[in-house]
Amino acid sequence: MKIRQTILATGLAASIACLPLFGAGGAILSPMAGTVAVNGQAVTAGSAIVAGDLVSTSAVGSARMVLPGGSLIAASNTNFRMENVNNANMVRLNSGFVKVTGLLPVALTTRTVVPATATTRFNVYDLSGKVYVEAVAGTVAVKSATNSYTVRTGEAVTFADPAPQAPAAASASAGGASLAVPVAIGIAAAAAVVTGVVVHQVTKCDNCVSSPAQ
Repeated sequence: MKIRQTILATGLAASIACLPLFGAGGAILSPMAGTVAVNGQAVTAGSAIVAGDLVSTSAVGSARMVLPGGSLIAASNTNFRMENVNNANMVRLNSGFVKVTGLLPVALTTRTVVPATATTRFNVYDLSGKVYVEAVAGTVAVKSATNSYTVRTGEAVTFADPAPQAPAAASASAGGASLAVPVAIGIAAAAAVVTGVVVHQVTKCDNCVSSPAQ
């Protein structure tokens, strides 16, 4: 096991060293367990991904992504797209569960979770439009086009963020669609609320996680 961990650590260090070659829009993706695909094709450790690439993990898969300024761990049954906005990296989480460290915003359907500093650590769950955001260390801002609120260390919030309605359905409401109101919950409570999300160990890895099928 120690030999395997050493090999993985060496490979990760080499991948990080290569990051400047890909510029601000590049990242290195490595499967941690199961099958991990980029644009529908299974990939191996140290695979380069760029803006526009779609990453998905299998029902027993998980992956680590490292990039300038941050890193991300994607749980099983997770799907996200790499994006670059104004020469800055971000990911768009379509479904599943990600654990993020550093300056890597996570975009949802109508909101974006923005970390405050390079040492911020946070988790984002998107379970069919029901979203949970946990601030593990540091603070994050949850921003929409019209408002923003802060989630501080040790806090978590939950809100609905479904896909937008068709224009005809939206216009049927006289007042238009109202903004979802976040509900603050403790991190300990969040683990109980997010039914089916299980933090587990794969090959004795504390950072390996599993999210429910969507």
